[in-house]
Amino acid sequence: MDTALDPRRAARAHLAAHGWIPRRAELFRHLPPPPAAAWLGEEGREDSGPPDCGWSLREVPGVPPGAAALRWFDMAKPAQRVRLMSAVPSPGDDDAAAFAWAHRALLRHALRVRVGATAPGAAPTLLHLEHRGHGAVEAPLLLLELQAGARCVLLETHAFAPGAAVTQNLQLHVMLEEGAQLQHLRSVLPGAGDRVAHHVHARLEREAAYAQCLLATGGAYHLQRNVFELKGEGASVATAGVLLAANGALEQQVLARHAAPRTRSGIEMLALPGATAQVVASAHTRIAAGCDDAQARQRLAGIPVAGQPRIVLRPHLEIHHDQVQAAHGATWGALPEEALFHARQRGIAEAQARALIVAGLARAVLARAIDDETLPAQMRLEEALSAALARQFDLDPQEAGHG
Repeated sequence: MDTALDPRRAARAHLAAHGWIPRRAELFRHLPPPPAAAWLGEEGREDSGPPDCGWSLREVPGVPPGAAALRWFDMAKPAQRVRLMSAVPSPGDDDAAAFAWAHRALLRHALRVRVGATAPGAAPTLLHLEHRGHGAVEAPLLLLELQAGARCVLLETHAFAPGAAVTQNLQLHVMLEEGAQLQHLRSVLPGAGDRVAHHVHARLEREAAYAQCLLATGGAYHLQRNVFELKGEGASVATAGVLLAANGALEQQVLARHAAPRTRSGIEMLALPGATAQVVASAHTRIAAGCDDAQARQRLAGIPVAGQPRIVLRPHLEIHHDQVQAAHGATWGALPEEALFHARQRGIAEAQARALIVAGLARAVLARAIDDETLPAQMRLEEALSAALARQFDLDPQEAGHG
């Protein structure tokens, strides 16, 4: 027996024994994922892609290389496989565990990025990681580890081949040691026929800080799931998601788990669907007993931009301690008619006017998680935002992002 295949076969056996995500699963009842077979590919088929599994470190013009060490792992090599799996959390037993088992069943390569401590007064490490899909069904894995005192800005982008239907089950594990700080910008714009499930699991130690901006568009199925474990006292998370979908399905789930005093979490999502799209925004914050002075905030908003889309907003707080501050809310709205009227009066076509208003709303949401003006021009989300809006409103990217 090929021992390199044992973990993959064990994962398939687990799925066969325990089944796929049931339709009654609370977090997935509004937008059930495709069945397990869609994420597993053909058992025993060797991956002909590159050993880096599609990841590449792109140069940021004008920025010298940062203090980051990259290493690729090959599951076919027992020593590397053991070292890799010891660093990856177990799938657990929640509603999304089946995705993690399906990922293990297909996993062949992984990338680990380690960022060292940043010297006092020095600029943060700047990284641009891009993933290009190279298979019809794939399971990329990225481990990002920030040592104590490290400061990093990461732009993570995903490229999907036009016209090629890709099924991608990605697992991203972020580990922030004491006092580490990460600003994470994520752009995931799949095609109409792509099925995508991205799972980000972050663990924060004492006084660590993580800020994430997500820009995502719809596909045949698109799930963005974030789980934040605030383990150390004073750890903080701020996340903002802009969900654009002209058609298709898109869901973001954010789960913040407070397990220490003085922890803070802020979750914001803005759903901007059009036509016949289905968009679900779910936030769940749990504050455990003993979390003195913990703070939690959720803000979910939905604005249809065209047609008759379906929007589901699900804020939820689970609090097991008294000495905390927590607030949540969900609001519905519409694009401001007065702004549309004035834009039309100035000779701007209606589709472009809608795109410009949506661009302003999106920038405001993202800026509340990360101060975009402090980032290098090459690491902002302007280009991705323009591309997403162009697809949403069937415009040229130059028309979509600028007035």
